[in-house]
Order: sequence, then structure tokens, then C-alpha cells
Amino acid sequence: MESGILRDALSSLVHGASYRETLPRLKEIFSPELFARPSGLADTDRHSLTYQRLRHISDRLDTSTPLLQQRDVLFPVLEWVALADPSLFYAFFLHHCTTVGAVLEFGAGRDDLDDVLAQLASTETVGALLMTELGHGNSNAAVRTEAVYDPATREFVLTTPGPEAVKYPPSVACPGLARTGIVTAKLVVDGQDHGLFCFVVPLSDTTGPCPGVVIEPQDSAPILPLDWATVSFQGVRVPYRYWLRDSAQIAEDGTFTDALSNPAMRSRQASRLIRYVWEVAAVGLAAVTRASAAVAVRHAHARYTNGTFAGFADPMPVIRYRNQQRTLFGALSAAYVAAMAAKSFSGPEPVGRSAGEIRTLFTLKAAIDRLAERVTADTRAASGVLGFSPSNRFLDYQGLAHAFNAAGLSTQVLHLNAAWTMALGFDYEPPADEPAPAQDLRDPARWRALTGTRERRLHERLVTELGAARAAGLGEFDVWNDRFELAEQMAEAHALRLLVDVVRTETEALPDADAGRLARDLCSLHVLSEISAHSGWYLAEGLLTADEAGALPGLLNRICADLAPHAMELADALDVPYDLVGAPIAHTDYATAYTKAAFADPA
Repeated sequence: MESGILRDALSSLVHGASYRETLPRLKEIFSPELFARPSGLADTDRHSLTYQRLRHISDRLDTSTPLLQQRDVLFPVLEWVALADPSLFYAFFLHHCTTVGAVLEFGAGRDDLDDVLAQLASTETVGALLMTELGHGNSNAAVRTEAVYDPATREFVLTTPGPEAVKYPPSVACPGLARTGIVTAKLVVDGQDHGLFCFVVPLSDTTGPCPGVVIEPQDSAPILPLDWATVSFQGVRVPYRYWLRDSAQIAEDGTFTDALSNPAMRSRQASRLIRYVWEVAAVGLAAVTRASAAVAVRHAHARYTNGTFAGFADPMPVIRYRNQQRTLFGALSAAYVAAMAAKSFSGPEPVGRSAGEIRTLFTLKAAIDRLAERVTADTRAASGVLGFSPSNRFLDYQGLAHAFNAAGLSTQVLHLNAAWTMALGFDYEPPADEPAPAQDLRDPARWRALTGTRERRLHERLVTELGAARAAGLGEFDVWNDRFELAEQMAEAHALRLLVDVVRTETEALPDADAGRLARDLCSLHVLSEISAHSGWYLAEGLLTADEAGALPGLLNRICADLAPHAMELADALDVPYDLVGAPIAHTDYATAYTKAAFADPA
């Protein structure tokens, strides 16, 4: 099969046809010169550059229709933003997704917010989301900030009652910018708590914070440099129209009404915004996973060694070593799996997602984040000392993966939430008991049988243990407290089964048999490595024989040997814009990037 045809077939696993149509526009916006990795800047200059880049991108897109409603544009742009500048990625999604999203979500059908959307569209003001607070473990369920309705003026008085209610960590400390926040607060009308609502709150103009808004800059994290701050409110008056009231309203006589029957139900509605975090994180993290894997694989072909295990023979590229192949081809495998998972929900947003679809969304976000954390760390380590060179981007991308482990609920919490809903049977049926196919561990049908059976049996065990604990009279906290490990194992098994289903669907759809075979072999590295990590369980459950379990390491080595001739094609088919990433080690002559003066032409 011709190289170009093979690459196009493999690239279709990463991007759909619409991406090709967007590519020229992306190249025009993301000039490598304008988006070169910042180096040696003071924090304030670094933060200013982030927002200059935000405006640069927004000015070159048609934002008269919010980008959230142009998903075919938004998601490719998000990929390139993540690759170019992880800090900008964070600011970009907070502005265009969560801030704009809150206005669209909870102000739907209103024209008195058009000016707010227009200001955000033009980046005349930069948006931020202020939900979590310092106290109570940053739980959105324990928000203490209050918005007290004043019937005399039809305004809300926004107040931070104490240090535990201070908003953290919004990135709003950069001076000289107008900032608008979406602030979650308890609505109090006539002394009664009506649950959490979102409010549009001007935080600062170009001269400084607005009256009553206290912005205290915090240290800029080295792994994701942004203008982090704590924010508190001292009697800030918010106009009635800035209340994102959804279905609620307050009549002229002060009577409060809401289609939702109680404050607890209303408070849960504020979390609807979190789906934007999950979608955005999946797309951005899949992008940096692809870039890390592709850069490291290319470098391993150009990095030579003649160490002890080579018998001090002529230098050879490190990619010849099986341990490097296991790491780097494993990274390639994970990158393709992450890309296929992210692609699976980057199309039009489904209307009225079911509970099961929402669980799949956040489960895949958690799975992609774990892949990103693992791949960025492994490829950095596999690239030797140059892996620690900031210009090669591994540390930047690893920082983004770490940041999004916590954003939109931590990966562990998402797993536990998934386990809780599955144990209760919310829109969930365990995988059917399928007969095992032929005993070929390279067969995707076998992966599905193994991972599906593990999910089903762990689910059965969790439900049984929860039921026994309740029957013994334990309270709900104690019922779960000793079973969190089992619950997380079951959710992880569910995530792997979801990934296997995505891989099977995508690779079986490839029209070319050679490309499909190569893609399945590559993806088998990730799936079989996960199965190998639990080989003791599979052996004890009678799902693997002792011979199969013992043969897994050798099988993984044979797959690596089969993939080795195609490694560069597999890396380049990940569609990474190497000029934008800017990593010197992605190129054969990488050493020249580090020696600008020593070998300069004296003439």
C-alpha cells in the first residue's frame, strides 16, 4: 500500500472530513511565528501575551454566532490552541465555552443579554467562571457566596460571607483588562434560600477591579502559567437582568417562582455547564497526547546510542531497543485511542442527553485525561535529558493534563460518580455475557469479551457488597466508604470497555484492509497492556489461561516488532502540526536549534 494512502487512512481515525476543510483557516490563524513558545517572560508579560493571543484568534473567527454553536469550527481551533499554548487553551475555553455557555444556557430566549454576548464575542471583555470556593473541599455543592435580592431596586447584593466562600482559582488577575465573571451564588429572597444560580458580574475594567470586587493575585503555577487569583465580593450590586434565572423569576411584588420545586434541584442545575469542561478537555488533551507521542517517536529515530547493551557497536537509533518501543509505540497506541474517543463526541451536540450518555461523556473525559497524563510523562522520560527541555513541550502538555485532572471534577470523583450511577442502575445495563471468541488476543472481539466480562463481574460484586452492607444496617456513608476502591475499579473497567467499543467501531470502518490491520495491531498495545495489568484477576476468574497470561509480555514485543517499520507513518498520521508545536527534537537536525551562536558562519 502506498505511504500517502496509508497515512490518509490512518488520519481518518483522528479527524473527520470536516477537519480538512478547516485546516487552511487554522494555518492562517496559527502562524508559528506569532505562537512561538514564550520564553524568559515575567509573569505579567506572559499573562498579557495569553490574552493578546485570545483576541488575535477571536478577531479572525466569525464569533457573531457563538463558537459553542459552531462546533465544527470550535473543536479544531481548540486542538490547535492546546498544541500552541496550554495556558491560552485554558483561557480560551473559559471565555468561549463556560462564560458564553452560561449566558446561552441559563439566559436562553432573552434579548436583554445580547450586549453581554456581543462584548464577549469581540473580547472587549474576557470571561471567567467563578464557581468553586476555598472552603469545603472546593465543592460546588457547598457554595456560600450569597446574592440577596433587594426589592427596592430590583438588584442583587453579592456578598462573600467569609474566607471559606472566597472564589478560587479564577484567572482574572492580569491588569489592564476588562473582565466579566459568571458567578455562582445562593439566591436569597425575603430571607429564604432558593438554591444556586449564575450571575453575570463585571469584575474589572482596564483601570482595575469594579467597586466591591476584591481580586487578590496568587502565584502563577509553573506548569500552567495564568493570572490565578482569589475573588471576593463586598456588597456588589448586580442588576436584575444579569441574573441568569433559567426558568425562575421574581415578580414586581417580590414573589419568587421557579419551575424546579426546591433549592436542591435548582442548585444541581448550575452544574449543567460542566459538560463543556468535559468536551473541551477531551479534545485538548487528546491533541497534546498525539503531539507528545508523535514528537517522541520521531526523536527516537534520530537519537543514537552505542551503550552497554549494544555491545559498544556502531551507534544505533534508540527506537531499535524493545523497551523504547514498548514505551513509545504504547504512547502512539494511547494517542490513537484518545483521538478516536475525543472524535466520538466532537460532532453536533445531542439534544437532551440521557443519563447514560452523560456518564459516557464524563467517563471518556476521565479516560482521556489519564491517557494524557501517562503519555506526556512517558514520552518525556523516554526522550532523555531533552525531554526536560521546555522547548520540546512535554512539560507544558503534562501540565495541561494535570490541570484537567481536577477541572470539571477530578478523574477519581468522575469514576466514583460513574460507579454510583451504575450501581443504582441509572440508565445502565451491564455488558451481556458473551461467549468468548477464538483464543486470539489480537482479536478485538476477544478484547470486548474480556473487558465486558470484567466490567460485569465487578459490577455484580459491587452491587452485592452494597446490598449486604445496607442489610447489615450501615448508613449510606459507611456502605460506600469501604468500597470506594472496588467502585473505582469497576468504573475503570467500564471506561476500558467503552474505549474498546470505540476502537472496534472506528477501525472496522476503515475501507482499506491493510490500514485496518495496522490500526488494530497498534491499538492492541494499549488494550492488551491494560489487560496484562490485571492478568492476575483474569487468570483467577478463568478468563485467561496460565499460558496466555505468561505469554502476554512476549506478545506485546512481537506486536512492537510488527509495528516498527511503520512507526514514522503512524506518528505522522496523527496530524500534528510540527511547526506550530515547535519542538526541536521532532526534526532530524534538532541539535542546531540549541547552538545558535557557537557554529554560526563567521562571515
